[in-house]
Amino acid sequence: MKKILCVFAAVLLSLAVAGQSVDASRNEKAFRLGVDLSADCFLPASQTPPPSVGVGLRARFGRPDRLLNVVGGVRYIYGQRLSGFQVPVMLNLNLLRIDKVAAYVGGGYEFDFFGRYWGCTKFQGGLLLGPHLDLRVFYKPYQADLGAGVTYYF
Repeated sequence: MKKILCVFAAVLLSLAVAGQSVDASRNEKAFRLGVDLSADCFLPASQTPPPSVGVGLRARFGRPDRLLNVVGGVRYIYGQRLSGFQVPVMLNLNLLRIDKVAAYVGGGYEFDFFGRYWGCTKFQGGLLLGPHLDLRVFYKPYQADLGAGVTYYF
């Protein structure tokens, strides 16, 4: 319950900070929907099956020039170790903000619907390249899962 409350508080804080209106001169939206591809490589790599692959939809509230962004979505992961739907809710802190590029670190929770797990904490770092492209690496300690993903926002 504490984790859900923390995520909810983080979302509210992010909406308050990143909720500024759209800059008409730059014509950038604060809210974007996108498609996501990812690979989950479980550790240690020498003792696990091939990576699981994921595909899904993501939503980002916030622009690369803002301090905080909220990212959520749904994805389907398929592999020998895990298969099923996951719902990530992340809060990203844009540490480096240069015009349309941002480097970020973030964290949150990824809800799983596999029967064995109810989700786990997730940490990530990545680059927002303009308003459309997001490249990231992530780690889920509970599942010993190191992965990478790319999202294209429309």
